[in-house]
Amino acid sequence: MKFVRNYNVVLPYALGIECLISNDGKGRRPGKSPMRLLSRFDAAVKAGAYFGYSSSALIRKEKETLCAVDSVVHEEGTRAVRDGFLALYEKSVGVEAACCRQTFQPLVDILCDLASAYLANINKKGLCRDFQMEIQKTSQVQRFCKWLDAVRQMKTEILRRWIPDVASNVTDEWYTWQVIRLWWAWATECAGRRSHIGGPITIQKDVSNDLYDMEYIAYLSKADGILTRDKTLVEPLARAAFPDKDVFSSLDEVPDDYLCDWG
Repeated sequence: MKFVRNYNVVLPYALGIECLISNDGKGRRPGKSPMRLLSRFDAAVKAGAYFGYSSSALIRKEKETLCAVDSVVHEEGTRAVRDGFLALYEKSVGVEAACCRQTFQPLVDILCDLASAYLANINKKGLCRDFQMEIQKTSQVQRFCKWLDAVRQMKTEILRRWIPDVASNVTDEWYTWQVIRLWWAWATECAGRRSHIGGPITIQKDVSNDLYDMEYIAYLSKADGILTRDKTLVEPLARAAFPDKDVFSSLDEVPDDYLCDWG
């Protein structure tokens, strides 16, 4: 807990959700116990870390105000955790986990549909071979940079299709746009990787994990750096989407420049 006391750390809302819905294999994997993970999450906030808003809340706020949010920190939520405690009762945790899975399912479905549409388009245009060669010859960071550039060029069209009522107000500073461009880049990569298989994207578990991971990355639009050990999606996509931000894989990599002088 020393790290969160000395550095300005924001714990993403998605991290709390992943703790909540963690599967410990009916006790066979105690390290994955939701109770244990939530207790550590609670302790980190009490030690000095901040609690973040959900992406849904941030997107809703931007839609209501027609302005980009300036922070992902949930001040009231943070105070509530520090002043009280999380309801760490096994029965209530189980109920909340079921509710969260149900709440996030529509977003998982949207991701699946988006990637499936890309996959169908790749197959229709006979581009499977091209995508497979791209995957063999380039790194994930290089590909994500390419996909993100394509999304940037289609920004107006994408916004008019997805959020037509506020499309004209959206700037690059909007958190909403950051989420959208991450989703589209992910969908392109996912479809390209599976283009040799064909069929819709139906592996729900993989997609749900990626959904939470992209929430971590979206936070980087309002932060200076991200700490992650995930090298399959978070690190490469974060480096491609935010080349001017820091991506650390361990606490030891975080420089003293990030230390906070609370005095």
